[in-house]
Amino acid sequence: MENGKTPKAKKPIYKRIWFWIVVVIVVAVIGSTLGGGGKDKNKDSSDSKSTATSKSSSQAKVSSSSSEKAKSGWTQEIYDSITSATTGINGDGSISYSNGTPYADIEAKVGKPDTTSEASVGNQTTVVANWTSISWIKGETQSITVQYDKATGQIISKSKFNS
Repeated sequence: MENGKTPKAKKPIYKRIWFWIVVVIVVAVIGSTLGGGGKDKNKDSSDSKSTATSKSSSQAKVSSSSSEKAKSGWTQEIYDSITSATTGINGDGSISYSNGTPYADIEAKVGKPDTTSEASVGNQTTVVANWTSISWIKGETQSITVQYDKATGQIISKSKFNS
């Protein structure tokens, strides 16, 4: 204590203006990096068809047609060729599937899935197979999921997500 005055306590860092300016800048940089900088992106529902279109000349160089193969080997034509099996109920109450695309055919065309999981109810086992492809250059993610009956190999359902 010099001259009878108490020393002034320093403000905590979160009460300083420069701290909040730095926080806003960091959040803006992270947001623009993760958000893709506000570029338009195409989104597909599970059974819709679309072709990527470009909004500017710089995007025209990286636009793709529906036949371009993703990392996992998927094309829009392969996805569209998948037929979900017809579900039937047998006399004993069990579920049967027919006229669906065999899972083995799809796996032969596009390769093994990135992840699989199984679920069993009674004597029926279904498998969910998922292929995911991420393009950091284009800022796009594609995920294709196929569910099939393990006993018959018939595809029960399919879904596709593009972002």
